Amino acid sequence: MVNILLIDSLLLGVQHSFEPDHMAAVSVLASEDAKSPSQRWKLIWRSSHWALGHSFTLILFAVLVLLLRSTLTLDISEKVELLVGPLMIWLGVVAIRRNFVKDRTLHYPNPQQKFSRSFWVGMVHGLAGTGGACAVALTLAASDASTAVWIIILQSVGIILSMSAYGYFFATSIHRFAGKRETFLKVVNYTVGAFSILIGTITLYESLV
Repeated sequence: MVNILLIDSLLLGVQHSFEPDHMAAVSVLASEDAKSPSQRWKLIWRSSHWALGHSFTLILFAVLVLLLRSTLTLDISEKVELLVGPLMIWLGVVAIRRNFVKDRTLHYPNPQQKFSRSFWVGMVHGLAGTGGACAVALTLAASDASTAVWIIILQSVGIILSMSAYGYFFATSIHRFAGKRETFLKVVNYTVGAFSILIGTITLYESLV
């Protein structure tokens, strides 16, 4: 039973990672922070920033909700959900704007910078999803709060693994083709930007209705 719950929790994390708003955000951020394929571990670390930020707030606030019975956390989560739509629209604009910058080379962040913009975007997504994640975890755990927290931790592990892999392969693929054709990079920026704006608009509409 425990093994089945373990597998289910990890798979739920993987499934949650590939929700449209998450994929749109990571696609925009990964295309900005692409590095040389030779720097594999650094790129994987950069690609994991969104997932780390998402997992940090999800676990922290899940503990407050499930173990400490904090209703304030759920109230904050509901309000933060209103920020997800504008955040996705802003990311889309950032991606498209890259095509109008004179230096169209890929952005290489400061190596001394431990956490990127991806981390903070992930934190917003994680906090916005706290309520739903807690409800699912409690359902799987048969209303056992401690087990529910562990389920969320395992889900976070699935999120980190899947989104790190996705970000890495997305960024390396872009780097491989962008070096040959500047047009390809423009198309990527327009595509991920439009996708992010679309998802942001839909999310904002649904949160206001």
